[in-house]
Amino acid sequence: MQKVTLPTRIGLDMPSSHREIEEDLLEELCRISQRKNLLTIQDISAQLNFSEKELTYYIRQMKRHGYVELSPEGKQICITELGRITGAECSHRHETFMQFLQFVGVESETAREDACRIEHIVSEETVRQICNFMNYGETFERVLRYTDLSYRYDPGEYAFLMGIYYMEKTYPRRFAREFQNFSENIRLHVEEDRSWFELEPTGDHSGHLWYQEQKQWVCAQEHDGRPVLPSDIFEFTLQRQDPIIEGNVLIAFARDGEYPLDWNTRELDVHIW
Repeated sequence: MQKVTLPTRIGLDMPSSHREIEEDLLEELCRISQRKNLLTIQDISAQLNFSEKELTYYIRQMKRHGYVELSPEGKQICITELGRITGAECSHRHETFMQFLQFVGVESETAREDACRIEHIVSEETVRQICNFMNYGETFERVLRYTDLSYRYDPGEYAFLMGIYYMEKTYPRRFAREFQNFSENIRLHVEEDRSWFELEPTGDHSGHLWYQEQKQWVCAQEHDGRPVLPSDIFEFTLQRQDPIIEGNVLIAFARDGEYPLDWNTRELDVHIW
């Protein structure tokens, strides 16, 4: 799609697609209509720094999408019910991201500018979860997937605790028999751009340790006889009021030449802080 430049009033001169400009323009029309009963192409052109020719083009596109209706002479603009609903949704997305960016420390003008772009390209799930974070951030449980811990820890070696559990739904959970062959301590190794966990065998762990990555089984590599698990295969759960971060991954133990089966699948949990 051809890229154009948004006028200063909408998007702060950032390259945007026609769809993004149309949605931003619809937001502005809804906002202006709250103060003025009559919207004309001439007035809107002056307020939003559009040429009348350019504005007419986008208004016709919005009419095709059912967002506006034009007067018979084509000079007056009436926002439809669909247009008002869509404009309100766009405004909600923009406000959500602007508040979120300010919440994490972004300067207000930069947050407004960045939110103007983000609102067009993210999924509804992302909007919903950010709203959850904004509303319940003090207690809301957050899950991180495909996250390399080198982004959270300085390079070095860290010692944490781990457990290997049966998959059955019991409380408390039961340690799997394989756990007795490993130390409860697990080491996290962090380099500049990668990190991994290293298990410490204490007994016979004949065969191979496998782990599940995006629903595919991968045979774990070993370092000096110690199985190695990349940190980005774990699913990490964080809570603001709890300094402990729990990570879990599905693993299995299989003999030489064998492939993991459902019955020998286990859950490995690490507790890091």
